[in-house]
Amino acid sequence: MTSQRRTRIFLMPTLPVVVVMLVVLGYIALQQAFAAGGAEFWLMVWLLAFVVGLPLLVIVLAVAGALQRGARYPGIIPNTGVKIPGAGQ
Repeated sequence: MTSQRRTRIFLMPTLPVVVVMLVVLGYIALQQAFAAGGAEFWLMVWLLAFVVGLPLLVIVLAVAGALQRGARYPGIIPNTGVKIPGAGQ
């Protein structure tokens, strides 16, 4: 097992905890901005879209890419003894 894979497996359980903490802190900041006024609320919404939304989007896209790669590999590798159509032309 490579060190990169070992690190990934070690850090995987901490990912949901960090995501929940990030969302909770964003919710608390949004409540405080709402209490401060309308302009501050919309400024905080815009800020949280980048501070909370983009890291979550990166995680979702990484998982989707891994699922897509896993689903695609068996389809491109032919079984043993099967000729590949059009090969060598």
